[in-house]
Amino acid sequence: MSNSSAVAQQIARSLVHAGVSDVVFAPGSRSAPLVYALAPLAEAGLIRTHVRVDERDAAFLALGLARGLRARGCESAVAVVTTSGSAVANLHPAVLEASYGHVPLLALTADRPARLRGTGANQTIDDQSQVLSDVRARFDISAGETAEAVHRAMSDAVAAALGSRSDTATEAAGPVQFNVQFDTPLVPTPEELDTWKDEIGELVGNAAGQRSATTGSESHSNLSVIVTEGTVIVAGDAGGHSAESLRALAADHHLPVLAEPSSPLARTSADHSNSSAAGAAEASTLVPAHARVLSDRSDLCEAIRTVIVHGKPTLTRPVAALLADETVTVQRIPDAVDAFDLTVRDERTVADDETAAGETQGAAASEQTWVRDWVDAGTSLVAAARTERSAERSPEPDKGENPGAASAKEFQATARRVTEHLAAQDITLFVASSNSVRYLSDATDIRARIHASRGLAGIDGLISTATGLSLGLGEPVVLLIGDIAMLHDIGGLLTPSAEDAGDVTIVVFNDDGGAIFSGLEHSQPHLEGFLERYFTVPHGRGFADLAAGYGWDHEKVTSADEFEAALGRIDGQRAAGARRIIEVTAPH
Repeated sequence: MSNSSAVAQQIARSLVHAGVSDVVFAPGSRSAPLVYALAPLAEAGLIRTHVRVDERDAAFLALGLARGLRARGCESAVAVVTTSGSAVANLHPAVLEASYGHVPLLALTADRPARLRGTGANQTIDDQSQVLSDVRARFDISAGETAEAVHRAMSDAVAAALGSRSDTATEAAGPVQFNVQFDTPLVPTPEELDTWKDEIGELVGNAAGQRSATTGSESHSNLSVIVTEGTVIVAGDAGGHSAESLRALAADHHLPVLAEPSSPLARTSADHSNSSAAGAAEASTLVPAHARVLSDRSDLCEAIRTVIVHGKPTLTRPVAALLADETVTVQRIPDAVDAFDLTVRDERTVADDETAAGETQGAAASEQTWVRDWVDAGTSLVAAARTERSAERSPEPDKGENPGAASAKEFQATARRVTEHLAAQDITLFVASSNSVRYLSDATDIRARIHASRGLAGIDGLISTATGLSLGLGEPVVLLIGDIAMLHDIGGLLTPSAEDAGDVTIVVFNDDGGAIFSGLEHSQPHLEGFLERYFTVPHGRGFADLAAGYGWDHEKVTSADEFEAALGRIDGQRAAGARRIIEVTAPH
């Protein structure tokens, strides 16, 4: 057997042994040994394989798959396979998001033999194993390595991608590069392929035995948090992890929760089946519009002494300022908080033999007042903002107001209503960065399970990521996205004919450019001349023709009522496997 086929088959064995369930391929010749080793595993039902025509979308699909598997309770590193050369560099945007979003991604990058490095050989980078930055680990394997060495390296690679946790330290999940120097011949002989398929029959039985033997064997490590006077919980995106133990902690100890939309704590109608009895009975401690409360209520902000941080809160500047405040104690807890046995040391009321019952009751009342003040402040600010926006609406522009500005206001009002309608549904919602996720910050009824790519909060690869999320979860996903982010990943609309496209409905807010910049400091009067060309970048395009070209159903709406009607028609289309785009635009 050729060295390349032997190494590829050992990689396949090791992936199955490590519990990897999904592999995404981008076509290429140098990576062919991995096709012939892994495709038969998919035929035997040991793994799922997916194919996309370009590496960038393949990597983002893998990112979404890993997130979906985690959210479903089946965490696994997801592998993405590429050929050599610039193909590897196309993985980088997704690798960076995986690194900073703590998502387990395994980049299996095919390379040419080391003897060709530095010689100017075709599609050969001098050190391809160093191309991808911000990985948890990197491996550079030659085709001549022994089966034992390959198995050990692959086991270490998957373990590094999944991260680790203990009582004393936690290593976050993230991407790993596993570079393999394949040499010719790159294809197995008929006899070698038949022998490999025979062995796979044995792997099927062994894998089933390993899965049953490991079920329920994982033990939980301990995690301790301290609650003091003036404690709040700040929560951001956690990469698909749940946080029911933290939700119960907030309820039991009357802690205000300042949660970004994609935090698992943001749901106002969540399943409390895993919460403590006391926590399940408590009213929500979620603070609406928490960033505005931090900005407008200095009395509450200045009373904060301790912040318990979960996930990656990066959405607003007031939260960033709070976490940078040196007078505040910040406790960061792992994303996978529900995988720990959580214990709490409450330093607010340390009782002794002389503590009177009345004092204890007074302390409890004070704790309830603390959280109620925060929730009431947020509720009032949301109500005031809605009243103000409602008063601003009129069928005709105000005197002296630019008609374009009036149209923009109307569009934003529609976008907010659409966003709040989606948030209130029992759906899985993947939301893009920029304005889409910020509209959600004002929603007070969040029943949707919200996901987002907040590792680096970029707008690249979001269609592919949402598709992967649907495939990983095995359920429908609604993608809420802006027009610029949609154009960034327009190739994500393409699913090869033989591939599963998932079940994705795309809701795109098309306001003809990057409107978020109009609400930032770039819109100051003395900078106005630069805004449109260099920041908002209007493009004058709709998505009907693109939808048709890529095989998606398309409907354009101009009001929230039209949108709700269009969304209501989707259930009938879903049975036929239709892929849908609802484009929300301003009236013309």
